[in-house]
Amino acid sequence: MTTARRALVLAGGGFAASAWEIGLISGIAAAGVDLRTSDLFVGTSSGARVALHLASGTDPEDLFHQQLGPMPRTAGSHPIVDWRTIRAEWARAKDAGGGLAAILQRVGTLALGIAGTKEGDRRQEVAAQLPLQTWPTKPLLVVAVNAETGERRAFDNNCGVDLVDAVVATTAFFGWPPARIDGQPYIDGGFYSTDNADLASGFDQVVVLTLRPLVPSSCVVSLDEAVDILRAAGTQVKVIHPDEKCRATFASFGSTMNPEVRGPAAKAGRAQGRRLVEKGWLS
Repeated sequence: MTTARRALVLAGGGFAASAWEIGLISGIAAAGVDLRTSDLFVGTSSGARVALHLASGTDPEDLFHQQLGPMPRTAGSHPIVDWRTIRAEWARAKDAGGGLAAILQRVGTLALGIAGTKEGDRRQEVAAQLPLQTWPTKPLLVVAVNAETGERRAFDNNCGVDLVDAVVATTAFFGWPPARIDGQPYIDGGFYSTDNADLASGFDQVVVLTLRPLVPSSCVVSLDEAVDILRAAGTQVKVIHPDEKCRATFASFGSTMNPEVRGPAAKAGRAQGRRLVEKGWLS
């Protein structure tokens, strides 16, 4: 008898996404299902940090309680950028067409144009927040985009890239300095897709934890496209979005990037996770 192979996909979305994911996973674990037993972890942007913790074996209960405490001193503050201008430029980059790579090249140019300059400082900050400095033994993919070529790249233990640099790359959103890898600037993998779930191709079951998509979308490839690809190949896909109570919690803080959302989002996610298992939706 063969055991079904499961991949866990953790999407980005700022403090709200990562705190909700952690709360959800801890609630699921408390109800008897340990997602750390997954055979592959795919992490994009803030979801990559959560994926790393799970792949390295961090106790979900410990992760949950970390969300209830103060922000780590090394976390820094999000850069101040002109979001109205960015959204307009992002829309123009997509409307100009020319294929995924061409669109992402234009987005990359925009991101580099407003990027911060303290690459070394940010690398130190990111490194201090990680549970380990080397790749875990469990398979982990960390997704970023080459800002010059527009190509998506999934970093793993076999790519020859330092884990810290991979995490810096996948979290380099607008205003943050890119990660320089092999002489190339890499930025947030969420510019391609908030989840990059298609990278879990070949697994029997794929569980995707992701916020509901923004309108207009902030990426070029939707989750629906990835789900269609996976299901066409015979994969069982389960997508978990924040429920109504979780969304109301996020909204009360005004922005998914507000660090004050962490504790409430984690608590709401934990309750949702328990309900999912109790209802038999996830086992």
